[in-house]
Amino acid sequence: MQIVAKVFELEISEQELERECAKVSLAEREKCQVSALKRLIDRCLLYHQAVESGIKISDREYEYAIWEFLDEEDPLKLWSSSLEELTPQEMEKLLKQRLMINKYINSVCPQNIPITNAKIEEFYAEQKEFFLKPEQVRCSHILIHNDNEEAKAKAEKIRQEIHNAEDFTYFCQKYSECPSNSICGDLGWFPRGKMIPEIEEVAFSLNVGEISQPFRSPYGYHILMKTGYKEKDYIPFEDIKDSLSARLQQIEREYRLLRHLAELRKQYASQIVIYNADYLLPMKNME
Repeated sequence: MQIVAKVFELEISEQELERECAKVSLAEREKCQVSALKRLIDRCLLYHQAVESGIKISDREYEYAIWEFLDEEDPLKLWSSSLEELTPQEMEKLLKQRLMINKYINSVCPQNIPITNAKIEEFYAEQKEFFLKPEQVRCSHILIHNDNEEAKAKAEKIRQEIHNAEDFTYFCQKYSECPSNSICGDLGWFPRGKMIPEIEEVAFSLNVGEISQPFRSPYGYHILMKTGYKEKDYIPFEDIKDSLSARLQQIEREYRLLRHLAELRKQYASQIVIYNADYLLPMKNME
C-alpha cells in the first residue's frame, strides 16, 4: 500500500485518495486528487487536534452514531463501492475518527454563534435582490379534454353561456374534466415559468376577473378566469429573519473553520510530508 502523505504519525494512503475521488470521472481525476489530498490532510490535522484536546467517543455515542449511519445515504462521504471495500475494523476506525473530528469542530466552531439583528439587517439590505418575489397570478380553469373539433365546439358553447364569475363556477363544476373542478377549477398562485406555456401566456395577459376565450393546450381546451394578481415585491425582513440568522450562523461557522484550518496548516507545516512531488505545487496554489 503506497503512502502519498503523512501528517504527524497519521499516514494517507493512495487507496484513501482513490476513495475520495471515486465519484468523479477519469478526466477530472487529477484535479480531484489534489483537492482530495488537501481534505485528507485537513482531516488528519483536525483529528490530531481532537486527540491532543483529550476528546474521546463513548460507547453510547458510538452506538448512537451507528444507528444514524444506517439511516444516512452517505454517512462517511464515500461512494458505495468504496464502502464495500472497507473491513468492519476499518469502518469502525473511520467512523470514530469522524465523530472525534466533528466533536472537535463543535468545540472550536460552535453551532449557535450569536448573530445580532443589526448584522442580519445588514445582510438583508446587501443581498436584497435575492429576496425579490416575482409577479404571480391566480387563475381558475375549465378543461375539456381532447383537441379535436368536438372538444373545441363544446368549449366554445360553454364560453357563450358564461357572463360572470358565478356562471364560470357553475359550468366548471358541471363540465370541467380536470380534477380541480371540485375546487372551482382553482390552479393556485404561480409565477412565470411554473405553468404550462399556453396557460401562462393567457393568464398574464388577462385582467383580474376577466374570462378568456377557449384556447388549446396539449391537455385539451381551456377557459381561464383570472382571480388574482401580485406584483413582484421583496420578501418582508420579518418573514425571513430567522432563516437568515441560521444561514449567517452557518456562514460564520464555515469561515471560522477555514480560518482555523489555515492556522493549523501554518503551525504544523513541518509535520505535513507529501511524498509525491506532483502534488506539491498544486497544493501550494490551493493555500
